Amino acid sequence: MVDEGRISIFSYYTSYVTQTFLSVLRYRTDRNVCVTKITIMTVCFMANFSKTYFFDAIARELEKADFEIVWIVVNEQLRNFLCKHYSEEKVLYLNRDWMQSDGAPVGEFKINELVFGDRVLRHEAANGIRFLTNIQQPIYDFLKKHQVKTVFGETTWAHEVLVHRMTRRLPDLGCRYLCPHVVRIPNGRFAFFMDEHQSEILEAPFRERDSHEICDSIFELKKPDYLVINDKKMKKNRSFSGRLSRAKRFFTSENIDKNDPTLITNKETQFRSRAGEEWRKETYRSVKRIDFEDIKNTNYVFVGLHKQPEASIDVFGRYYEDQLVNIKNIWRALPHGWQLIVKEHTNAVGDRSLAFYRELDALPNLHFVHESTNSWALINQAKLVVTVTGTIAYEAALMQVPSLTLAPTFFNRMNYCRQITWNELNDCADLNLLCEELKSEEDNRLEFCQYLSRNSFEGTFSDPNANPKIMEKENVRKVAEGFLKILTRDTHTHAERELEAHATV
Repeated sequence: MVDEGRISIFSYYTSYVTQTFLSVLRYRTDRNVCVTKITIMTVCFMANFSKTYFFDAIARELEKADFEIVWIVVNEQLRNFLCKHYSEEKVLYLNRDWMQSDGAPVGEFKINELVFGDRVLRHEAANGIRFLTNIQQPIYDFLKKHQVKTVFGETTWAHEVLVHRMTRRLPDLGCRYLCPHVVRIPNGRFAFFMDEHQSEILEAPFRERDSHEICDSIFELKKPDYLVINDKKMKKNRSFSGRLSRAKRFFTSENIDKNDPTLITNKETQFRSRAGEEWRKETYRSVKRIDFEDIKNTNYVFVGLHKQPEASIDVFGRYYEDQLVNIKNIWRALPHGWQLIVKEHTNAVGDRSLAFYRELDALPNLHFVHESTNSWALINQAKLVVTVTGTIAYEAALMQVPSLTLAPTFFNRMNYCRQITWNELNDCADLNLLCEELKSEEDNRLEFCQYLSRNSFEGTFSDPNANPKIMEKENVRKVAEGFLKILTRDTHTHAERELEAHATV
């Protein structure tokens, strides 16, 4: 007897996909055909440090609905963890050994660009180019062999972006890459992003029974959960015990996989990086900063710095990653009498040298405020907010304050938030007129909020190290439901093909 209950693991799964799939099983059973497990489709996950454990929890829920799961992993410890549950043939292991061979590329994927934006491979560019070239064929063969239809992963590391580009530029793979990520505001929701810049959201299949999730008001402005979590994490890292722990790991190489291409394994590079960071944290104390009260009644443009290295600027904001150049270009466009107010990211103290701040401080009418200054207060009084891809532009648009992003973002859909290029800024005769133009735009905030709530899903998406609560059963269930919802459009067609294939048996 066919166990039909196992296929409908979530109430959601009683949709037309399940019905079609069950019809395949009934058809085969009615004709006395030996019934074996029919895989709905194969899904690949990109392992990524501690987030691998969260992905694994989701993957196991998908397995209950008869999805086949395969993995791409670059860390030996994670590979061993995965191989305890998944067979070795379902885990593609890509370590630094691939830097030693000479393989041929399977297409053009702008490898130099990927190396430049990778926080590890940029320190060993020649090795990085070889690695990203040599892994192309095994990735292609792996995805092809398992007939992978969807890859889930981040677009942080160069090899992740490479897989993303391969799925987009090699149509014969018949595969897509989706990046599940928080939508920042509102908290507790995530979406699937289609592009490597995280500016294009996959539009989810709408169902009447989900209509209660569509908001009827503009999002309440709250700080994203991940910022609060990151602030606590960075505060711990800056403590004496945190620094002591990092020093211990440096000297003992604790938990350092020397074959992992996402880890700096060269001791000299490690020392320069970590010692430099500690020195920059100390010298930051001498950066001249002013109080918000001193400028709140002036005309100013507010710029928030990004933490760097970080995917939000090195990948999503590619070609705008030089924040010194960015700020200088914005300063050039300031109207007469306006101020440029710059705020350091609370998690980025130690990222930049003292020379960075001094070079900018030498510009007239440019001031740094304390990194602890309330960004909402700065936004509320600003004439304009500018960032590469930062949340401050999203918050500004929700507050009806004109904002600009240098790279594309999903919240550019709000009329108060526009992407601008350097050429467009150069052609702008008066920044004040641009601000007035943005302020006069039709208020489409509610439309945007409804769009985002319709195409996002309930659940907290993070990594267990930063937020252990995401591993709780209820959150995993909610997040897995979101994965299932976007996969069903494909499984419906796949199940129909199964039915047609077995109709001739």
